[in-house]
Amino acid sequence: MIITGIQVIRDKQGTAARVSDSPAAGVGALPGEKIELTYGDRLHVDVSFEYQGPQMSVTLYGVIGTRGFAGFDEIIAAENPMPLPDSLLNFVPVTGAIEIPITADIDPGEKYDLYVKIKEYPGAGMPEVDDAITITGIPPSFKLLEETIYPYAYVYDGKCETCTFTFTSIPFTPADWVKGIFAAHCEEEIKKAGGRVMELRVYVDENLLRPWTNWRIEVVYTTPGAGVAMALGLGPFVVGVLLIIMALIALVIVTYTFIIKPLTYKRKAISEEVKKAWSRETLISAIHDFEAKLERTPTPDADLEKKNDQELRDYCDELAQAVAPAPGAGAGLALAAVGVLALGGVAVAAYAMSRPREKR
Repeated sequence: MIITGIQVIRDKQGTAARVSDSPAAGVGALPGEKIELTYGDRLHVDVSFEYQGPQMSVTLYGVIGTRGFAGFDEIIAAENPMPLPDSLLNFVPVTGAIEIPITADIDPGEKYDLYVKIKEYPGAGMPEVDDAITITGIPPSFKLLEETIYPYAYVYDGKCETCTFTFTSIPFTPADWVKGIFAAHCEEEIKKAGGRVMELRVYVDENLLRPWTNWRIEVVYTTPGAGVAMALGLGPFVVGVLLIIMALIALVIVTYTFIIKPLTYKRKAISEEVKKAWSRETLISAIHDFEAKLERTPTPDADLEKKNDQELRDYCDELAQAVAPAPGAGAGLALAAVGVLALGGVAVAAYAMSRPREKR
């Protein structure tokens, strides 16, 4: 596979600055050429290669980052489905393209590197352009719009994933309108797809001088089984779920990028502040998770519904203390009745964002 062309797409001016478009050019045709981008731009990369095999769809993956002794440090990435024709007898030329949005995940600087690959077949080649990309301008400044910690965060230990999903919405999408709505769908949709969500954070960058809004969503979740993920046909299933949620709340996105990283999760200790925020609906959901964690016989819903609010809180507190003792535990639990937030999620204090990285 070779890189045949690179364009800098600037949507806000409605123009595209072509850097190289020689159809015969590979990576070697770009020595000394510098590609300058700023935030809101997209780097459009064209590729081609010879293919022989059955008709199928593969995933073209493009990354901007830095090449080091330990490998390629991936900073921003994007992927795009690429169809392959039915060609069992002969090799045929195939072309594809990927667009990488320039987001706040990358700092201003020079000498960034680029590479592309087919995720399913890295042996097809991974062409790389080194020291050719310059990022200019001031990165978007994200503020935490909402943070939701779900009851499963106090139960689960084990492998999971974290997805940082950055996107741009259509002009003048009000942040206050989105607040609460996204979280209200997140647990339900990810659980429906076969996963469980532990944490969700929604960040927004609003600037009255431009007609679009930048968003950043961070989700920590368990993945469905491989068979379920394939049946869903979603690729990275959480990205498909996030797009479904955006469609449900009529949030139209223009461009997006994401990075997914594996994570070993350690369940959180439950503070008194968290427990006080749990409603009746949340308590029943948490009781089922806690009983499963402790390998106890699950209490039928009908029996739980017979309990009054205080009885539910007392039983949930007993299970919670067995699963994840609260810091400084010892004081009795006096839970206040409050409304359900985000289908059982609990908003807690914000903490500083970190920039996710992947290694190739």
